[in-house]
Amino acid sequence: MKRGYVDSDMGQMHYWKTGSGPNLVLLHQSTQTAEEYKDMAAFLEDKYTVWAIEWLGHGMTDDPTREPEMADYTRTVIQAMDALGIDKAAMLGHHGGGSICIDIAAQQPDRVTHIVASGTGHRSPEELEGLLKHRTDTAQPEITADGAFLNKMWNIYATLGGPNTPMSLMHRVFLVNMKERMRPYDAHDPILKWNKAEACAKLTCPVLLMQGELDTFVTGQEHLLDVIEDSRRVVMKDIGAFLFYEAPEEIAKVVDEFLSEG
Repeated sequence: MKRGYVDSDMGQMHYWKTGSGPNLVLLHQSTQTAEEYKDMAAFLEDKYTVWAIEWLGHGMTDDPTREPEMADYTRTVIQAMDALGIDKAAMLGHHGGGSICIDIAAQQPDRVTHIVASGTGHRSPEELEGLLKHRTDTAQPEITADGAFLNKMWNIYATLGGPNTPMSLMHRVFLVNMKERMRPYDAHDPILKWNKAEACAKLTCPVLLMQGELDTFVTGQEHLLDVIEDSRRVVMKDIGAFLFYEAPEEIAKVVDEFLSEG
């Protein structure tokens, strides 16, 4: 695995690369990093050149100097792909990373051969308004000497896997998330405010909508099947919000089968 940095107009972007073959670009979810795909890449590198790019304010990529908008996340990933010479690629993203994949394909349709949009759903304007208000009204736990805030957050994360998810795996996810939450900006809100349906209607490449059956953050994928012309859906049974940590080999097989169809 090779690691490196490329420049964008909002700072240096960190990436890693492994394998050989057609390009497959991976974009992690908000408040995670490219660590999310490390295990899955091992099952794809014999057939694909796998690139994992950490977007603004995540992992070892620079923090932006102002709060980014969705357009900033998309533009800087495109700039990273340009710098890396990735002219054409299949793209896979989870949660917010899936939205960025969709936006890139909507803007540059000749560049993206396939999209795997995992954990990417649809909410009505009313549902979005309510969710954004809830996020604004919900205070983050106060950091106290007794560490109670860590216990409160762990109690949330311990429930986000599947029935067979080892707590050691959720601990790995939890530690990545706690570090990412120290960043100056949270990507969730600008991505939630972005007009996903408008971008989805512009897609011309095949799209695989994927969802962990127990992922409580995902709603309305069925609606996107109606909006995206060439789309299908797969639900990974008994898996939660962190499916690429939980079932990397199983998901790699699903991804390879989808990309191999043409």
